[in-house]
Amino acid sequence: MNCTACTAALDAPAQLCDGCARGLDVRLGELPAQYLLLATHLRPGAGRSDGPVALVREAPLPVREDVLDMRAEGGLVTVLEGWREAMQNARGWGQPACTGSIERRVMAAARGLQLNIEWIAAEFPGAGDMAREIRALAGQAAALLDPAPPTLRVGDCAADLGGGDICGAPLRVPAGTAEVRCRRCGTDYPPNTWLTLATGAWAVPAGAAA
Repeated sequence: MNCTACTAALDAPAQLCDGCARGLDVRLGELPAQYLLLATHLRPGAGRSDGPVALVREAPLPVREDVLDMRAEGGLVTVLEGWREAMQNARGWGQPACTGSIERRVMAAARGLQLNIEWIAAEFPGAGDMAREIRALAGQAAALLDPAPPTLRVGDCAADLGGGDICGAPLRVPAGTAEVRCRRCGTDYPPNTWLTLATGAWAVPAGAAA
């Protein structure tokens, strides 16, 4: 049997390998804090510097739409509550309560999933899809919070965090350098790996220089 998130071989029947289960648990713990931090990035230009602007074609919106989308209904809270509902339905528990502010709902949904992480990793049929979607969501939030000026998107970090759990954070070449380092896990990528990263065809699981 294989892990439904990374396809690594499992020693015993389960849905997730230990690495993917740990990664899911960590990201569920990080997402409420990321949600709160996103509030400081709602104003255009907040938390980052894009350098001089040669031409402004139109006035900026009062808020960043990409950040607002993550913080509003349909964003981070909807993903977390959707998975919590699916998990509870699979356990025969019925619908979870979704009340209070979006902030409280994010915290409740993430915590509800964390409290059931062992069952999810062992038995939940949607565990692989959940792990992949939560990984992508955490990477998206991290990218919005990253104050570094994005000059060139190389790809996603291919570093194995253990047990087949791939980091997946976005990688960019900082202005004026030829170095790529993952801001999440610290893995370095030399220029000769960039094409492989860009295509997603990772030559080795870690994809990094020794």
